[in-house]
Amino acid sequence: MKKLLLSLIVFGAAISVSAQYRNVKLPDKPEQTDYINYERENAGFWYAIEAEGGSSIMAQHTNMQYVNLSFVGGYRFSEYLRLGAGVGGRMYVTNASVRDTDNKYGVPIFANARGNLISAYDRDGVPFWSLNIGGITNEGVFVSPSVGYSFGGLRNNFLISLSYTITSFTDYTKTKQAYSYVGLKLGYEF
Repeated sequence: MKKLLLSLIVFGAAISVSAQYRNVKLPDKPEQTDYINYERENAGFWYAIEAEGGSSIMAQHTNMQYVNLSFVGGYRFSEYLRLGAGVGGRMYVTNASVRDTDNKYGVPIFANARGNLISAYDRDGVPFWSLNIGGITNEGVFVSPSVGYSFGGLRNNFLISLSYTITSFTDYTKTKQAYSYVGLKLGYEF
């Protein structure tokens, strides 16, 4: 009986020692979709590149066409408010008969505020607003509000908008003149 009991103890010890060196298979990580943190999507840095073309809309004066390319960047507080600053390049097509300069180029430097009019969480496109206030070299101050439509969702959107710009400059009669422009903007926002 002693031999049987001793054999069982030795056999039990051998099994417990061999269990320590076994490869144990752990359960796999569960498959699930990635979590989207919408709060992080709302805030942070943003920037946009916009191309614009348009014409002045003066009834009693010679009208002047322009093209503009601008870069805007800033901070996104929410999908309804983004603040930033921008710089660009502007070229006037029919410059000589309107402005008091042969230089047909200008550099707009401006502050920008923009935001969505409705939430973009459940939509692929939403209307938005934008306001540029600043100055153009060789001219003066300008104000340019615009309304448009943003295609794409919360971030990385194609933009199309209609803008109205009022600016002041010295015309060919050496008079400080306010000019109004209507333009079409195409852009991409990151």
